[in-house]
Amino acid sequence: MGYNEDVKDDDITKSGIIVLVILACEAFVGMWINSFIVTVNCVERVKQRYLSSTDNILAVLAFLRVCFLVKTMLQTFCSTVYPEIYYLKSVFQVFRALTWFFNSSNQWFAACLCVFYCVKIADFNHPLFICLKFKISRLVPWLLLGSVLLSLFSSFPFLNSIYKIERNDFNSSLKRLYKVKNVTVETSVSHILSICGIGFSMAFTIFMVSAFLLLFSLWRHTRQMQNNSSSFRSPCTEAHIQAMKVIMSFFLINIVNFIALLILLTNIYEETAAASLACTIITDACPSVHSIILILSNPKLKKTLIKVIRYAKQFPKRSGGSPIALKLDWTTH
Repeated sequence: MGYNEDVKDDDITKSGIIVLVILACEAFVGMWINSFIVTVNCVERVKQRYLSSTDNILAVLAFLRVCFLVKTMLQTFCSTVYPEIYYLKSVFQVFRALTWFFNSSNQWFAACLCVFYCVKIADFNHPLFICLKFKISRLVPWLLLGSVLLSLFSSFPFLNSIYKIERNDFNSSLKRLYKVKNVTVETSVSHILSICGIGFSMAFTIFMVSAFLLLFSLWRHTRQMQNNSSSFRSPCTEAHIQAMKVIMSFFLINIVNFIALLILLTNIYEETAAASLACTIITDACPSVHSIILILSNPKLKKTLIKVIRYAKQFPKRSGGSPIALKLDWTTH
C-alpha cells in the first residue's frame, strides 16, 4: 500500500499548527501525570531504600510514557515544520520504529502489571500458582527486561523491510516553508498486521486470562462470604474489585489505541489527513488516561496527589508564594 504526500503551505499553517497545539497540551498533561508517578516512587525509593514490585512497574511504565510523549511531539513538529528532514528514508523509518517500540513496551509492561495483580490478589490452591505467588516479586525485573527486548526485536522490521519512500527534491522559500511534492510511502501491510497482530494478541490474551482468574477468584470469595453470613465487603473483596477495574479499563483503552495505531502504521491515510491526525491525538491520549486510572486506584499515589493539589491551591497564601518556603512547609507535614 502506498500514498502520495503533497503538502501545501496552507496545510502546514492551519491543520499542522492546530494539531501541534493539541498535542502540546496533551503532552503537557500527560508528562505531568506520568512524571508525578515517577517522582513519587523515586522519592519513596530514596527515603525507604525499598520499592515494591507494583511501584517498580508503575515507575517504569510512567517513564516509558513520558518518552513516548516526547517522541510524538518531536515527530509531529518535524513532519509539520521540517518535512524535508522527516521524509528522509532513515528518519521516517526510525520514527515509525520508535512508535511501535514504545507502544509495544507499554502493552507488555501493562500486561506485567496485570499478571502481578492477578498473582498477588487471586486465591488459588494450585501448587504452581502458590509457587508463582511467592516468586513473582523476584521475577518482575526479568519480566520488564524481557518486555523491552521483545519490543526492541519486533521494531527492527520497521527500520528496513516495511517502508519504502520515493520522493522528489524539496523546494524551499525564503520563509523557510517547504513543499513536499510526490512523496510516495509504500507500506507492507502484511508485515505490519503480522507484527502488530502477534504482539497485541499475546498481550490481550494475558489481560483476559488475568481478568478471568480474578473474576473467578472474586466469585469464590463472595460465595464464601455469603456462606459465612457476612454482609460487608472484606479488604480482599475490595482488592479484587479494584484490580478488575484497572485491568478492564486498560483493556478497553487499548482496543481504541490499537485501532488508531494500526491506521497510523499502515499509512491508510496521508500523514496530514484528518483521520491520521485524529489517530495521533488518540494514541497520545490513551496512555495518559490509563495513568490517571492507575493514580486513582493506588492509595499512595491518590493520597499524594490530593496533598499536592491542596498545597498548590494554598501556594499564594503561604510564605508570600515562595517556592522554597512552600517546599519546607510541605515536607514538615
